[in-house]
Amino acid sequence: MTRRLLPLALTLPLLAGCDPQGLDLYSPTDARDYVRSCARARSDIMCRAMQPTLAAVSGPVSVLLPNNGDTEREEALTRFLAGRGTTLAAFRSDAALQAAFARANIFPVAQLRTGTFRTLDGTPHEVTCTDETSGLAPECQIGPLGGVDHLHYRKPQADSLYATSPKTAGQLIFFPF
Repeated sequence: MTRRLLPLALTLPLLAGCDPQGLDLYSPTDARDYVRSCARARSDIMCRAMQPTLAAVSGPVSVLLPNNGDTEREEALTRFLAGRGTTLAAFRSDAALQAAFARANIFPVAQLRTGTFRTLDGTPHEVTCTDETSGLAPECQIGPLGGVDHLHYRKPQADSLYATSPKTAGQLIFFPF
């Protein structure tokens, strides 16, 4: 009997230490919740940078986040910042720089459709989206980025979170700021 309970006794403390929002099984309720959840990862600098701006914006949002891992996001951000004469360490400690990144990658609308939309920093972007005929999330071309709304299945209750990728390999994976 004791031998059968030992694996359970060892597993329960491990599970008790897990954060449910950190598990892949967690399903965010909206874009803000998604960003809050991904910001819990120590390595996700982009989600952490977006949080204060999202908290300050009332109303619907469509958030753009690169569709790759934290390491790739950080490397792309490091290269971009180096081109601007600054560093990732400076970005981490500069709230204004983080806010500029967030404003360049957040639209104040619940969902993107074909047309011209402005990000929070006022930059206009041409958007072309496919029709939603199959029930799948429409794919959108957002300027030089392709994007799919990962929260589409929650419409109309949720804002949008577009997982983006560049049209051409080697291009920037987020909007410059």
